[in-house]
Amino acid sequence: MTISGTGSAQDAPTAPGAGLTVREALALPCLGGARLVAGARGDGRRIRVVNIMEVPDIVRWMRGGELLLTTAYAVRDDTDALSALVPVLAERGLAGLGVKVGPYLPELPPDMLAAADELGFPIVKLPGAVMFNDILSEVIGTVLNRQALELERSRAIHERLTRVALSGGSYQELMNVLFELSGCAAAVRDEHGAIVASAGAPPAESPPTAARTIHVDGAPVGSVGLWTTADAGQGDAHQQVALEHATTVAATVAAQERAVTSRQQRYRALMLMELVSRPPRDRAETVRRAAAMGWNPHVPRAAVLVEVHDPSGGAPVTELSLEERLVPLVRGVVGADAVVWGSQSGLAMLVEPGDSLTGRCRAVHAAIAAARPAWDVVVAAGTVREDFADFHHSYEEAVETLTLGREVHGPDFVRGYTELGVYRLLGQLPDSELRRLVDDALGPLLDYDRLNEGSLVETLGAYLLHDRNGVTVAARLHVHYNTLRYRLRQIERLTGGLERHPMSRLQAELAVHARRMLAARDRG
Repeated sequence: MTISGTGSAQDAPTAPGAGLTVREALALPCLGGARLVAGARGDGRRIRVVNIMEVPDIVRWMRGGELLLTTAYAVRDDTDALSALVPVLAERGLAGLGVKVGPYLPELPPDMLAAADELGFPIVKLPGAVMFNDILSEVIGTVLNRQALELERSRAIHERLTRVALSGGSYQELMNVLFELSGCAAAVRDEHGAIVASAGAPPAESPPTAARTIHVDGAPVGSVGLWTTADAGQGDAHQQVALEHATTVAATVAAQERAVTSRQQRYRALMLMELVSRPPRDRAETVRRAAAMGWNPHVPRAAVLVEVHDPSGGAPVTELSLEERLVPLVRGVVGADAVVWGSQSGLAMLVEPGDSLTGRCRAVHAAIAAARPAWDVVVAAGTVREDFADFHHSYEEAVETLTLGREVHGPDFVRGYTELGVYRLLGQLPDSELRRLVDDALGPLLDYDRLNEGSLVETLGAYLLHDRNGVTVAARLHVHYNTLRYRLRQIERLTGGLERHPMSRLQAELAVHARRMLAARDRG
């Protein structure tokens, strides 16, 4: 399980580093007498390092954040080149340009100052007596000291927030610490923007001024936000560091909660599968475990199976993720008292029948189909059982309804065991008897199909299923009506005339259903 906290489209930009702004640098003793003569609106640019320009093509070595110092000796005879340098330096993200006015450059070119003002790129006029080494030493020393201080502060923030996760703390505890560290209202919001936990009374009607997205296993599961003051804008570096660490810890808390939920769901599913797989070995123990999970075993229920499939080949989902998607939909239909647990391809349920078990099953199908129109949805139900010791019989019926329904009705249907009709009778027979029935009634057709790669058995099954409606059957089989008539004549010839012998016709119909049941058992 991977966890992370990152920015999103609405998130604040990454917190600035611990560098020195141009405005702050001008207050240092080493820059006494220096003046900001252009690009004043960029005086908040941060200085990461100081460098000296000795050759005109130094720009290609710049990586951003540099305060570049120069005597302009390299371009002393070409003031246009110095002016043209300003847009390039600004684009590279340099903090500013300090130019020593002296023998090589008596005055700063007006074009250069105009370009700097337009771009908000700071130009500092350095007095002739200033020493570059003094600037390098003091500015870089100040930057390094600030970085060391910020690293120590970041480490302390990280340790404070990490202790929340290590102690098994909740989102609320995490927000309490973040509020204390940042001095701002803070909140964890879910993926829909609803506040899950907060501290400092954040205004629910307005979004946070700084936010970071919580990711678990690569998927966004929510965000951590700060409501900074209007003067602070996106928040200072200290607040941003606290927000970054809090988001990482929030992802850890989310992963821990998901892991606990997954373990609880697995335990619950194993207990319920044990209940529906066989009669309980100890009734009292079963009642005790059921009560611990908050459901009443002493009410009539039916087993219902739900399976879903995305025929479009969409992104696969985990069993836990599938359960998280389906359970809220299903509970909204069958009620909070239904016992619902996840399976590999859907859900299993023990449902109180209410006014109509079939009606509830159709409502479940409709709810899932409405939420996921591209999915095929199967809902299969067993019969209602009064005693929880008989729930395994209802579950077996639901499984049989599901497997047979796939064979008869395709990938999308709603059926109850009571609707199986003749299949309930055939289901009492062993496989050997079903095969004997199929061989006796359909043997000539099976032999013909095998030798001629034909489709007579499939045609007969469709013909009987659609109540001998030739037009419908031809459309279902995607064949011309005349082709269907030819096949029906072949079936009549090989079987000795089904239409003329009611008993043979009944036996053939039963054999078609028996063959479907055998196929369903093999696939199940």
